[in-house]
Order: sequence, then structure tokens, then C-alpha cells
Amino acid sequence: MDFIFRDPSVLDRGSLTQGDVIEKTPEVVERIHQAHQYYADAPHYTHFVVLTQSCDLVKRRNEFKAPYITVAAARPLRKTMSEFLLANAKPIDGAEFTFHLNSLQNRAKQLLERHLNSTEPEYFFLPQSGHPAIPEDLVVFLRLTIALRKEHYNILAQAKIAELDDVFQAKIGWLKGNIYSRVATPDLEERGTNASEIKRQFFETYIPKDSTVWLSPLQAKLLKKRVKELSEARGHGLTTEEVIELLKNEIPEDTQIVAGNIVDRLKTRGIIDGGDDELARRILQAIVNEPTFKTVVNTRS
Repeated sequence: MDFIFRDPSVLDRGSLTQGDVIEKTPEVVERIHQAHQYYADAPHYTHFVVLTQSCDLVKRRNEFKAPYITVAAARPLRKTMSEFLLANAKPIDGAEFTFHLNSLQNRAKQLLERHLNSTEPEYFFLPQSGHPAIPEDLVVFLRLTIALRKEHYNILAQAKIAELDDVFQAKIGWLKGNIYSRVATPDLEERGTNASEIKRQFFETYIPKDSTVWLSPLQAKLLKKRVKELSEARGHGLTTEEVIELLKNEIPEDTQIVAGNIVDRLKTRGIIDGGDDELARRILQAIVNEPTFKTVVNTRS
């Protein structure tokens, strides 16, 4: 991902160009505070990026064309993804517990891939892997802009930690201007990099498997039913720990749920003896172990 940035060994702190990444130094915070207190104080906005066109920032006789310097706020991608997951969490009546549907993982991957290639409208992605001075993956919010006075030019230039390559300067300018044509910046696959591996690691980083509960619609339906039954029987809502215990002990994989439903239907119709638990168990296991059955159920989950 280093192709996004100019060579960090020749960083020019004497001038500003479009796309320059500005560290939130005390001096920068002081100037930002004069224009917009919120972005100066908010801890989750950790950097700023210059949006003013490079041609308007070129100094001639210590003066430049732009009437002011526009910067956009940037914050860690992990914060953006946390909010995305939180907004899509599903509650369960009768318990202090939330979960996520498995289908959300595909949406999350699509969002992450758009960020990776800077094709998510109104945002621009700054990868940690692309530059040694970028502390973590950052997302630039192009609508969250601040206009700073011209006199702050040198302070911003001194706080610069990274510069964008020319084509990505053009991309951030296009995104900012909302022009209805596409600036052709290279995607991961077009750079000859191991795109699949980069994306796999990216997805694993931002789509947590251990810190959240992912359920299929079938599992969610069964869990809601059991929580409702238990909360009504006990006369109070279930705790998070009690719901997790339910998940471990009573909410199987989709293949088990569907196979169990089939066996129950066979019992109801008198096709198998409802009192023969061993026969029912063997039929259920035979259904679950059928490869085609597994494929069909998992495809629909």
C-alpha cells in the first residue's frame, strides 16, 4: 500500500500540498481550536488532511493564492467499523444482549474493500501499512472540513507527517469536489500485490469473531424463542452470561436445527415412531452427515 504515498525520506515540511497528512500537534490543536473547538478537542479525530488544491498553496514571494487553507478531519478506521457494527447489532427481548446476523459480514467486507480502494463516497483511506508515520489505518471524513487562516501555513507544514502521491492527490481532490467522473487510481489487484492476503488480514482485523456473536437467522430465531421462554418462566430478564450459556448448550449449527425440524415433521406425520428416541437420533445424524444437505443449508444461511 506504499504506492499511495510519496517517499517518506524526502518529506517536505517547508510547503503544503493537497492530501498532506497533518499530525495533531499542540500547535495545530491551538489553531484548529480557533476555527472549530469540537475537532480540536475530540480525541477520536487524530489527524487532519489538507484539501486545498496544491496550485493554490504554491508560495510566490511568501504569498499564495488560496484565501484560506481547508483541512478535513481523520480518525481511525477501527472507530468507524465499531460504529457500523454497533448500529447493526440486533437486540433480544428479555435479555441484555445483542448479536449480529452472519449476513452482515458480507456487508462489512464490502465496506472495508471500498475503504481499501478509496471508493466509499465522501471518505478517503490512509493505510497504516503504506507509511511509517501513519500510526494506524485512518479514514478521512471529507465533509468534516475546517477553514484555517493563511497565517497558519507554516504551522501546518511543520506538522506534516506524510504526502500523497500525485494520482492520489487527484483522487482526494475529485472526491472533495464531487465531480461526476472517475479518477483512475490503482486498486490492490492492479498493483501486482497479494491482494487476497491483504484483504483477508484486513477483514480479520476489523470484523471481530471473538468479541461479538454472529448468528444465522435460524439460530437467532431459536435463541429469541428460548430467551423468551426462560425470561417468562423466571419472571426477569436474562443476563449476558445466561444468554451465552444458552448459546453454548442449546443453539446448534444450522444443519442441526434444520435436521431436527425434519425429524420432528416425520414424527408428527407418523412416518417414524415418536417414542423411539434412538431411531430419531440416528435419522437426525444421517441427515446432518449428508454432504449435499450441509452444502444446501450452509448456502442459505
